Amino acid sequence: MSKRFVQAIKAEDVAPGGMKNIDLEGHEIAVCNIGGIFYAIQRRCGHMNAPLERGTLDGKILTCAMHSAQFDATTGEALSGPVPHDFKGETPPPGMGRYLMNVAMLMELIKTNSIRTYDTKVESGVVWVSIRPDRC
Repeated sequence: MSKRFVQAIKAEDVAPGGMKNIDLEGHEIAVCNIGGIFYAIQRRCGHMNAPLERGTLDGKILTCAMHSAQFDATTGEALSGPVPHDFKGETPPPGMGRYLMNVAMLMELIKTNSIRTYDTKVESGVVWVSIRPDRC
């Protein structure tokens, strides 16, 4: 079965090291530019469904802004679950500390799933995405 590619976004609209979210025929997708190579991934985090384009892309490592779960943007593989936030040496107020400990215990029970990737190609300065998922 041959893949059907859909015109997604102009390549120039995704800066190197950047991400842009798009909606393609009902699929929420984030397009990533990693060293001039374009990757398309499921837009929502495999941990708690947060929008991944709000996170950071460092090389091929995509870190979710919500709980710092990390993914390989080239394969969709979940690399780590949520990471506790650093309070920079500050001690949170007693009530807040207990609350954060409870949240951390609950989050440990939430699995971080790998995310879907989609094939891409670039033609005439346009990124095309195959909306049939490659992997999940």
